[in-house]
Amino acid sequence: MAATLVGGAFLSATVQTLVEKLASTEFRDYIKNTKLNESLLAELKTTLLALQAVLDDAEMKQITNTAVETWLDELKDAIFDAEDLLNQINYDALRCKMEVKQGENITGQVWNLISSPFKNIYAEINLQMKNMCQRLQLFAQQRNILGLQTVSGRVSRRTPSSSMVNESFMVGRKDDKEELISMLLSHSDTNSNNIGVVAIWGMGGVGKTTLAQLLYNDKKVQEHFDLKVWVCVSEDFNILRVTKSLLESITSRGSESTNLDFLRRELNKNLSDKRFLLVLDDLWNDNYNDWDELVTPLVNGKIGSRVIITTRHQKVAEVAHTFPIHKVETLSDDDCWSLLSKHAFRSENCQSNESPNLEAIGKKIAKKCGGLPIAAKTLGGLLRSKVDAKEWAEILNSDIWKLTKDNILPALRLSYQDLPSHLKRCFAYCSIFPKDFPFDRKQLVLLWMAEGFLDHSLENKTPEEVGDDYVNELLSRSLIQVQQSNGNFGRQKLVMHDLVNDLASMVSGKSYFRLECSSKISKNVRHLSYNQEFYDIFKKFEVLDNFKCLRSFLPVNLFDFSYDYYLSRKVVEDLLPKLIRLRVLSLSSYRNITTLPESIGRMVLLQYLDLSFTGIKSLPDAICKLYNLQTLNLMGCMDLTELPLCFGQLINLRHLDISETNINEMPKQIVALENLQTLTVFVVGKQEIGLSVKDLGKFPNLQGDLCIKNLHNVIDAVDASDANMRSKKHIEELELQWSKQTEDSRMEKDVLDMLKPSLNLKKLSIDLYGGTSFPSWLGDSSFSNMVSLCISNCEYCITVPPLGQLPSLKDLTISGMKMEIIGIEFYGMTLEPSISSFQPFRSLEKLNFDCMPNWKEWIHYESGEVAFPRLRTLSLSKCPKLMGHMPNHLSSIDEVSITCCDSLLTTPHTTLHWVSSLKKISIQKDQNSLMVSKRTQLLLPVSERTQWLLPENDSPCLLQSLFIRYYDTLFSIPKIIMSSNCLQSLKLYDIPSLGAFPTDGLPTSLQSLTIYNCENLAFLPLETWGNYTSLVNLHLAKSCNSLTSFALDGFPTLQNLHIDSCTNLESIFISKTSLLLPSSLTPRMETLTSLEYLYLKNLPKLSFCEGACLPPNLGCIYIGSVRITTPIFEWGLQRLTALSTLSIGSDDDIVNTLLKEKLLPISLRDLFIHHLSEIKSFEGNGLRHLSSLEALCFNDCPRLEYLLEDTLPSSLKILRIVKCPLLEARYKSQRLEHLSNLVLRINGEVII
Repeated sequence: MAATLVGGAFLSATVQTLVEKLASTEFRDYIKNTKLNESLLAELKTTLLALQAVLDDAEMKQITNTAVETWLDELKDAIFDAEDLLNQINYDALRCKMEVKQGENITGQVWNLISSPFKNIYAEINLQMKNMCQRLQLFAQQRNILGLQTVSGRVSRRTPSSSMVNESFMVGRKDDKEELISMLLSHSDTNSNNIGVVAIWGMGGVGKTTLAQLLYNDKKVQEHFDLKVWVCVSEDFNILRVTKSLLESITSRGSESTNLDFLRRELNKNLSDKRFLLVLDDLWNDNYNDWDELVTPLVNGKIGSRVIITTRHQKVAEVAHTFPIHKVETLSDDDCWSLLSKHAFRSENCQSNESPNLEAIGKKIAKKCGGLPIAAKTLGGLLRSKVDAKEWAEILNSDIWKLTKDNILPALRLSYQDLPSHLKRCFAYCSIFPKDFPFDRKQLVLLWMAEGFLDHSLENKTPEEVGDDYVNELLSRSLIQVQQSNGNFGRQKLVMHDLVNDLASMVSGKSYFRLECSSKISKNVRHLSYNQEFYDIFKKFEVLDNFKCLRSFLPVNLFDFSYDYYLSRKVVEDLLPKLIRLRVLSLSSYRNITTLPESIGRMVLLQYLDLSFTGIKSLPDAICKLYNLQTLNLMGCMDLTELPLCFGQLINLRHLDISETNINEMPKQIVALENLQTLTVFVVGKQEIGLSVKDLGKFPNLQGDLCIKNLHNVIDAVDASDANMRSKKHIEELELQWSKQTEDSRMEKDVLDMLKPSLNLKKLSIDLYGGTSFPSWLGDSSFSNMVSLCISNCEYCITVPPLGQLPSLKDLTISGMKMEIIGIEFYGMTLEPSISSFQPFRSLEKLNFDCMPNWKEWIHYESGEVAFPRLRTLSLSKCPKLMGHMPNHLSSIDEVSITCCDSLLTTPHTTLHWVSSLKKISIQKDQNSLMVSKRTQLLLPVSERTQWLLPENDSPCLLQSLFIRYYDTLFSIPKIIMSSNCLQSLKLYDIPSLGAFPTDGLPTSLQSLTIYNCENLAFLPLETWGNYTSLVNLHLAKSCNSLTSFALDGFPTLQNLHIDSCTNLESIFISKTSLLLPSSLTPRMETLTSLEYLYLKNLPKLSFCEGACLPPNLGCIYIGSVRITTPIFEWGLQRLTALSTLSIGSDDDIVNTLLKEKLLPISLRDLFIHHLSEIKSFEGNGLRHLSSLEALCFNDCPRLEYLLEDTLPSSLKILRIVKCPLLEARYKSQRLEHLSNLVLRINGEVII
């Protein structure tokens, strides 16, 4: 039943919109002033009303009557076509209105329709109207044959509840939870890899995810594990995406790498020596090899590490589990009733005061839930708005319970069935997103608005407010859920349960399609989305040719962070111009999109255009003909410098995002856009050029983010007052920018004073302000919502504001200031210290001072309550004159970074107790003052050099990470390193004075060691190497000149080895000697199973041992400028079944042999060939067998002329050519014939 529940009230909202449009004054006026047939329009209205009257009845009867179901499905297409036709007519009315407004020379019948979307305007419209009426009248006649009748539809418009959904209502799972917690906390070894896998198996909707969430947030579990990570896997299993998600969750930062091996190494590094808990929610893939690939990077965690998987499939659980599989059974009827009633009555009290009879009916309904919590929960949300027994009885006796043709739960169908018509189409639209995809709340509302789903004619609200109400309504019914608030000041991410997503896909029918789906696409599809790939070639979209009904073209970025993507120009130039009915068009993140065709002006129905993070350089004037456009997103278009002069013609524009662009002047016409809700950047023009700051007052409804640039152009402070910033209560983030030049500091202070924002402001940034002091409002405690503040490059200010008074401030940055003292005024103390209970910076978590060249003294607050009670991160950078003491009481501090603050580093300090609590320390002296620093240090006793930050005592500390750079007077490893039993990362850069490590070596907890440009440092004593059982990453570059040999098996768990420019290194060998082996056997590298990454570069004296082979589990190899005496046939490359990336060069003979013979493993995906001086072409079949090879790169091969195309594998997707002039010239003008879908990337230019 692919189209079950499509139609009915789903269409009713659309029909109602059409009827209202036909009745509108503007529409009727347009008809009267044209040659359109009014009788046809009246006939259309009558027919639509007749159809609307039976839609509720049809919605119910389609459940058991396939003829009605088919009728509704076909009627839907007819109504959508009618809607497009009326919208085109409406556009033409708008166009004529604009031409009259602009005073153009109107002739004839007032309406100049030359630029109309219709070729022969009146005749064509009348013909289409006639055909449409006949088409709809046929449906009206069939309604009688089908026995459809007029019924009274119920429309629920109750007050939306809060978006917070109470997920703590859990029943019937106490025993499950206790049993699973015992597995998680168990001390028993489950396998040899330190990881225990707890598999939670059960049918969809039974509560597996909720049970996993309970475990994840349990207090005992939180205390037991060092690290917890949650990743949703879903049906579309992609090991790259899952690995990336795990790594990004652990490190809290994005990774732009798409190299799986690199990501796996980083994941392994970050998990090593930690007892971690990973949750892989909703796992579908039962392939053992894929599972093994996924968990391999996890094996070096501490004993007791656990992985929880949730899955619907028993085979998946069998592949993964190490503990007994835990099957989640359905709830009892009593538990179902308990859960349902909690949601229905909104409390723990499961009784209704209004009607005691509801319980009896409710228990019968609960029995129909099949024991599934998702069903009980959604039914509870449905029943919440029903207050009498009759309504509950209707739910109990609904025909929907009889459906058995597919996997959509009847309880979920009922929840959909009960939605008012305006919510049904909003809910169905969510099917455009993939399962488990977190979609942005604000974007969803804007998409609904673009599709015309937000009817606000009867309410005193904006469309955006109505859309927000709709989101809250769906949340209250548990049809969507809040995934997280990502810290971006309220930008929420929403998700759908898998079964609810199935329901949305089912009710949306053939009108919605995801390009990745295997089902056949209908020619009448209206809304299309697809997973965005790094290179989207035209072949991917060929199926869309002649799909003229399409309304939405929406790429979906599955990654949380922005990358550069590339789209075939044929899509933009050939395909999109045909889609003239588009309402939603997104080309976001396609960096090769630099221009738009003039044909964009023909997309007259377009209401949402997203060009963010493209390479767009200019917008065509034709874009100003898009009078229906509501949202234009140009964020991140760095090459864009101006907007069209006619921009004010976009009379319906409500949201304009031009942040991170280089637009330097606002078009004057923009002030006509009185409906703007979002304007992220406002550029103040010079006198008589561009806009005045007072023009901001013409946008009273602005919300979200606003950056006001070029405030130095303000010549009268009154203009700033006229901007009326105080009244803009919905602005949450405000950035105020001047320039370096200032002629009147008093004027600038007055301007800043007049720009006082609303007290609702959450984030403020002030840059290049030229006043000598700040206005009194900055730092005032009334700004209780402010959580982030940045003051930068305000060079003339001699003091800082009293920022310690801001009660909610969490993040503070002060940079580019030239004051000499930061005194007590910084804290905002207003009372006598002895009687004050004032606590400065009571919420501050992160404090950053940067580029303060004259700052000499920081006076600390030492009276009353302790300042900075929650400060976690302190960063001081480029403050060369700063001396004196650091704050003495930082009870929550765990990270300190000191960069180019040499005077501070060399100042003797009293003991700071919080230093021993630091987890991360970064110290970098000024590279340009090393010699001065050296002389200064030598004046001090050795014991006082940086004693305050690197104390020379043996007290235990919590240090996990240490980075030291540009220290030419550090002669021995600081004792704080040896005092830590949890040190994980040590980086030593540019320390020529350092000669040796301690005799006893370094803490054995070390996981990563990087040594760069420390030529005089003797490497770790060989006899200590075996102690480093946690070391997985070792990076040596331009260091350790005394190192002549390296024992690969010295570090037992080493995974990543990087050696570069260690010029005296002569050999790499196996130290575990052949005394235990027959004399005829040579120790081989293949005995090393932990090594996964090997990087060897610029090692002119290095040679491998005779007969040595590469370690078997290598996933990535880089070899360049290394003398290799072992023949390549003996390397054993073809046996490296895990190898996916190989970079090799600087030896023409080796590379030529490699490509002639089948020496490479079929697992190889990326091959980089570089620095070949002689080779002109490649012959042979060394690549043809590589069925997994996707990327091939040639770098710096100046004599390479051509490639034999038939030697390249058909799997190849990307060919990169860098600094190969002969090859570049060949393939810029000539494509590879048998690889027509191949993407070429030549010196950064992408040809797709």
